[in-house]
Amino acid sequence: MADVFLKFNKTINRRDPRNEGDLEEPWLRENWLCRDGVLKDPRGTEKAITTTLTGTPRWSGRYYTIETGIATPKTFIYTEDGKLWVVDDLAQTAVVVKELLKLNGYPKHQLFKTAAQTKMFLVDGDGFYRYDGNNDNLFEKLTSTDTDGKSIAPIDVIEHKDRLWLMSRTNIYVSKNLDPETFNDATDSIVIIVGSGRGRNLAWGKLEDRLYILNTEGIFVVEGDVISALASTFEVRLVDERKIIASRSVANVERALIFLGDDYELWSWDGSESKMLSYKLKLRDFVSTTRELLDKCVATYFNNYYMLSFVEKGEIEPKVEVWWDAFEDKMEIVRGRNVSCYLDIDAAEEEDYLQTGRSDIGSFMHTERGYNFDGAAIITKLRTRDIVVKKGHNVRFLAFYPEIQPTGNRNIVIRYLLDSRLSNPIGADAHFEQNLQGEVKVLGFISIGNQSAFTGRVRPKIDYARGESITFEIEDSTLNARKYLQGIGIDFLQKEKSKGALVGA
Repeated sequence: MADVFLKFNKTINRRDPRNEGDLEEPWLRENWLCRDGVLKDPRGTEKAITTTLTGTPRWSGRYYTIETGIATPKTFIYTEDGKLWVVDDLAQTAVVVKELLKLNGYPKHQLFKTAAQTKMFLVDGDGFYRYDGNNDNLFEKLTSTDTDGKSIAPIDVIEHKDRLWLMSRTNIYVSKNLDPETFNDATDSIVIIVGSGRGRNLAWGKLEDRLYILNTEGIFVVEGDVISALASTFEVRLVDERKIIASRSVANVERALIFLGDDYELWSWDGSESKMLSYKLKLRDFVSTTRELLDKCVATYFNNYYMLSFVEKGEIEPKVEVWWDAFEDKMEIVRGRNVSCYLDIDAAEEEDYLQTGRSDIGSFMHTERGYNFDGAAIITKLRTRDIVVKKGHNVRFLAFYPEIQPTGNRNIVIRYLLDSRLSNPIGADAHFEQNLQGEVKVLGFISIGNQSAFTGRVRPKIDYARGESITFEIEDSTLNARKYLQGIGIDFLQKEKSKGALVGA
């Protein structure tokens, strides 16, 4: 039994000093998921369509209906050059069905059912479009005006209490009851100014049957059982001063809304209070704060992970995601999927799955496929905290015990650092190779792995085994590799107290 055994499977901690805090909270972890106590790499991606899109996909939506004679379900994709595409799932191709939408837009959509017909309403910041399920895939641009005859420039859309609600930067527009295309009815349509009117509306949020408006002044709730221009009980009031910064970062997660706040950290709102989720990760150190780049942030909720794809500082497109695990309340960093939009599937209509747009090329991807990101190796990185086994004392590290589930005849390199510094004893970095195959029994022509996990002892180099702390690093870029790390054990021998030393030169 090792003297110390650590799993490194808790949330990433970049706030505490590296040699303090919970030793199982790593300093860096990329492309490792640690649900159920085991570190494992995420599943890969592969192309969902063979067609090369003519621009970066910024939105995708899935249409469902129960009407007979209508092809359903079907996927639509918007690309930043103002084109709308429809996907042929069987042929794995896509064709343009509409052009001249807003350039560099960030559309939103809503399905609205009236009687037996389901319509998709799409907004792109300029226009308001309707798709009624026709097999010609025609989207009709609607002329939308408010009760004063002014044009509406909607940025978001949602259905609530048998009405369609449109959001512009300055106003909220509520349609006539059971008439999602009429916003200028003198007695039943409504125009709402939120808060003081000086803030900007950014997104809708909905928890159970309560509708929230996320605004740069805070979170507002829509209250009143009868929503109409004549209802005396109808009101919109401020319920929390937590402010949002990126409109597409909002996702409904179980019984809470999660979004990127104006402090560039992740926040949740459960209907009564707001809570920061990314405190230890310090997400603000990663996120680009440029307004144009914040608009490219996009989020979804899949497999009990809230996923946010964002533009990192120094980049111009989203190349990294932060995943918040709703089961275990911890953060993960996933890099290499390059997500520009997520396709949400209605799990009540078909088996749940996730597809994404690529931010670097005009592609649309399946997720949860294979063990590479579109043919490129998934680069996994792990750097632990500086593990101090006896505060103020040097120790001699006698052995390491990486505990791994066998997955194949491949090697990964595990590097170790003493006292949080690199060293090159005898001309080589301190590291060891760990084979992932485990024990194999041969039965005739068949090789059978007979272990669910194995632990291999590693002896460190004698010239590089003494210090107050040790740090482990893993960086692997092997194609088709699967890695399941349960932890690393350490044997050590306590030595004398640390002595004074001249620092610097």
